Amino acid sequence: MDFRADEKDSYPINPSPLMTILRLFSKLLPGNYLKTLFYLNLIEKPRRLLRLSLTTFYRMDHIYAVLKEFKHHYKGNFSILEFGTSDGYAFTKMLYATKYLNMADRVIVHTFDSFKGMPSPADEKDQDLIANDSWVEGQFRGRYEELEEYCSNHYKNYQIHKGYFNETLTEGLLSSFKTHLPILVWIDCDYYSSARTVFEKLIFCLPNGCVIYFDEYEQFNFGSRFTGEARLVYEINHGLFGDDIELVLDSNLSLNTKRIYRFIRCKSPIQYEKLSRDSWTTQVHKRTNDSPLP
Repeated sequence: MDFRADEKDSYPINPSPLMTILRLFSKLLPGNYLKTLFYLNLIEKPRRLLRLSLTTFYRMDHIYAVLKEFKHHYKGNFSILEFGTSDGYAFTKMLYATKYLNMADRVIVHTFDSFKGMPSPADEKDQDLIANDSWVEGQFRGRYEELEEYCSNHYKNYQIHKGYFNETLTEGLLSSFKTHLPILVWIDCDYYSSARTVFEKLIFCLPNGCVIYFDEYEQFNFGSRFTGEARLVYEINHGLFGDDIELVLDSNLSLNTKRIYRFIRCKSPIQYEKLSRDSWTTQVHKRTNDSPLP
């Protein structure tokens, strides 16, 4: 018995150009092994590499994008806050970005770390659920003295805060963020417990539109809402810190990840000041033509 469906009963053929080309090569190549080898190495792999080259996230890009945004659109002085310094790899790149963009006189870059390495996990919310490969105590230990010496020889607009977050985020320091509004909060402390401590301390200092970056969002348990930084984002957006607060994913900065958000608090008294509003009164989108072209 022939189990092949009649042509009238078969599914319609995909008319896309790619499918047409693939069908042509399928007819030219003998055997399933050769067809599969051809597809995986000459079709699937190049397509994947192309997608990755265009959309893959590189975490240094948004530092420059945020600084340019606030340089060209907002008045005043600002702060960048990094939590989880380790050896200072990202911290020194942030400092150089302010120097390169001529923002060193307007932006203070703060970094926070115990420099003792990772603490032990507080509970299951800090643990690897996939392969029981959690961070170990002392991992990512930093070199405070060497970092301080290097920065003092190259930069002036920085502060290195040595100690645990709940100790170094003092009332005096938090008060200073009123005159140097945070524009980027870089959370690279890996644990849910540490990230939550940071957010609880900063929540009343963050202006609307402040960028919050989570370095380990989907790197830890694939971004599960049960653990890590992803759990904190989930809790914030489900009202744990109040129904008037949310983190809005910024897809322009985050690209193919869920790492970068904008802080929004309804009726927040803390806001940035635009450089100029005069041009808004004369902005009109002039009529040109009736086609889809501008």
